[in-house]
Amino acid sequence: MATTKFQNNVRTRLYKKNYQGFSQNDFLEAAKAVLCDNLDNPTHEQIKAGVQYLIDKHNQSLEIPNSENLTEALTESETIQETGNSTAITNQQKEQLITVQAQSLGIELSESEITDISQTVSDSFTDFVSAVETINSLIKDYAQSKFDEVEQKIDVSNNNLRDYINKRTTSLQRKSVEGAITTKEMLEQKSSSLKSFSKSLSTALKTQ
Repeated sequence: MATTKFQNNVRTRLYKKNYQGFSQNDFLEAAKAVLCDNLDNPTHEQIKAGVQYLIDKHNQSLEIPNSENLTEALTESETIQETGNSTAITNQQKEQLITVQAQSLGIELSESEITDISQTVSDSFTDFVSAVETINSLIKDYAQSKFDEVEQKIDVSNNNLRDYINKRTTSLQRKSVEGAITTKEMLEQKSSSLKSFSKSLSTALKTQ
């Protein structure tokens, strides 16, 4: 299912507030809760209410982990630290970053395009800034490739139109020349017939 304006705007605001990890069903639930029937034309109040709804839902879902879960979390954290000073990002975080950065660049991407770009993004970066810079570069490259495709299609269309006009012009010129030749031949034939008739008439008058 394609992302909607409500989902994009709410997700962007949540991301700026450092809230992530919401599913598409969460956004649909939020839209229903704030009575937003037109997901592609939400009001400012509905977007604001949707953001607050998901923040409240997120905060309510937080629980104090038991000792076993806490131990697992610490073990996982230690494992991540052992990999070095790099910052790991998930596929969902990649897609969220791509969505936010594309909107800031004024580029509208479909859900499939966001997925395509995310597949070219590395799973870890030295820091958050380098991740954003890399994603910005990938978005620009993707947009450039799309512009190149459109430009190529326009060039092909222009060339086809130019060839069509040239062919029609040549055809009209040929028909004009053929018409002129035919007219000339007809006039010459009429002139010859008229001369022959005049000669016959003159001969007939002389014999009388």
